[in-house]
Amino acid sequence: MIDVKNLTVYYGSERALDDVSFTIEKNTTCAIIGPSGCGKTTLLYCLAGLLAPLSGNMTVGGQPISGIRLDTALILQDYGLFPWKTVWKNISLGLQVRGLDKAKENQIVESILRELGIEKYKKKYPMELSGGQKQRVAIARSLALKPDLLLMDEPSSALDAITKEHLQNLIVKLYKAHPMTIMMVTHSIEEAVFLGQKIVIMDEGKIKMILDNPHFGDEDLRNKQEFYNICLKVRQYMNSGDQDE
Repeated sequence: MIDVKNLTVYYGSERALDDVSFTIEKNTTCAIIGPSGCGKTTLLYCLAGLLAPLSGNMTVGGQPISGIRLDTALILQDYGLFPWKTVWKNISLGLQVRGLDKAKENQIVESILRELGIEKYKKKYPMELSGGQKQRVAIARSLALKPDLLLMDEPSSALDAITKEHLQNLIVKLYKAHPMTIMMVTHSIEEAVFLGQKIVIMDEGKIKMILDNPHFGDEDLRNKQEFYNICLKVRQYMNSGDQDE
């Protein structure tokens, strides 16, 4: 479980997060949405242990977040791949850092490559890949470490519409195969509704509303009226000027 209480962050004199509190159950997904500059990425970086708040506290599984956790994986908007390393070496790097023996490392990397359908790219470099392929490599690198918390900063923002939907479908399938807590930042209402069991709507460093999405996990959801009903509800809250107390 992720428990955030009274989190406040300043950048100089500018308040990026203002007394933010919420709870996310273990092995569930949460999409954080709101306008640019509302504090979404700041919140994600705090949960990743990359940014220390001015006040408040955060725990994962009851343990305080006081720095980078071994069991937390972060996928950045620009993928964070090393351009001078092949796909294989990008995926295996974290395993090497943790001192895994070579046979076990090879087994894990091969398995992840197969699961994400990128075996044929294992000798290629990031510059030789499309945006969707790079994102799959970034996800593979994270899953290889078997995290209990996966954080994603706008995972599909640089992708075309069809590739974006394919990636979203992949995330749902991977979540079902590897239960973990997933939190993602997105600008897309449709992505938030498709991928979030909880949808956290932010504005000006505060949480305006948290919505439960009972339809998460339905891979055919985009073709159903329920999908558009929730999208409309999210849009209405985002456009509302009233802060939720």
